[in-house]
Amino acid sequence: MSKEIIPAGQSISIAVLFISGSSLFMGASGESGNISWIALLLAILLAVPLMLVYSRLHVLFPGKDLYDMLIAVFGAVLGRMLSCLYIWYALHLGSLVLRNFGEFSKTVALTATPMIAPMLVIGLLCVWVVGAGMEVLGRSSKFLLLFSLMVIVFIELLSVPKYEYHHLKPLLDSGWGLVLRDTAGSFTFPFAEIVIFLGAFNVLPAKGSARRVLLSGTLIAGMIIIVVTLRNLLVLGPDILSSLYFPSYVAVSRINIGDFLTRIEGSSAIIFVTALFIKASLCLYVTCNGVSKVFKLKSYRSVVLQMGLIMVYLSGFIYKDIMEMQYFAYHIYKVYALPFQVVIPVMLWITAEILSRRKSSKSI
Repeated sequence: MSKEIIPAGQSISIAVLFISGSSLFMGASGESGNISWIALLLAILLAVPLMLVYSRLHVLFPGKDLYDMLIAVFGAVLGRMLSCLYIWYALHLGSLVLRNFGEFSKTVALTATPMIAPMLVIGLLCVWVVGAGMEVLGRSSKFLLLFSLMVIVFIELLSVPKYEYHHLKPLLDSGWGLVLRDTAGSFTFPFAEIVIFLGAFNVLPAKGSARRVLLSGTLIAGMIIIVVTLRNLLVLGPDILSSLYFPSYVAVSRINIGDFLTRIEGSSAIIFVTALFIKASLCLYVTCNGVSKVFKLKSYRSVVLQMGLIMVYLSGFIYKDIMEMQYFAYHIYKVYALPFQVVIPVMLWITAEILSRRKSSKSI
């Protein structure tokens, strides 16, 4: 089977849609109210050094993905054990994304339809595109990102008459405590979730493409999330914003241009579906890639259907209701995801640097 290579432009599109993903509709962690956008800025600043660590791993291990790195640095036994942890994390994250869409459909869009139906449709679509290959996912993401940006700009322009700028005041009235708490939440969800992309580093071109992809993806997605968060805050206000499960849908539903252009929240729902489709597809690919590496299969394609159905099935019972979903996303997830996003990658990077310097000194 020929090796799949995705150009940097398509990889950036995947990274942007992956990071923005669920945050476009669920919003970022928002306990700080009218200064949640400051927490987002701080989270982006924290994410930049982490992206440099991830990109350094690509330089140290060109042409290898996360599972190859773990096995090469920590050995066959410990490396495969850590790989199994990342297989679980990718599978779990994909299930969380599908459940976000299921709860959205049940709460807002398709209230009379069983929640498993829309999740199964998206899950099977992810199975199809991952089975077709990462090159198909890359080309699809480039088109979907262009479409999403056009819709976002259009909606933002229409929302300007609804802006209430007094919602931004008073600034920092509750102190820095809530801001720092929201910074930690926004750092882990969604920015540091791009650690999943390390499981697909084998499809990136060599020579520094990872740094361009990760930094560009983080900055572009961060700008999109900040713009959407500010729009929701200016339209709805901090009190209403904190009480909603899907604030973006409600904010867009308030657009009314001369009683002619109304009820356009369906267009924003399309953006949500496209972003979560790319995010769930990448999670599925990384899961299947990890299974093929740990169990030494010839191709990841042989387990795409099985892992996709497991992902859909897991998303069906992972939460009891939407309140538990939101509590996990904003309170538990920041602790649960930190070892996968920061601790293990930093340990991998430090160990790889030590081994690389020892190898170079011996060669000298």
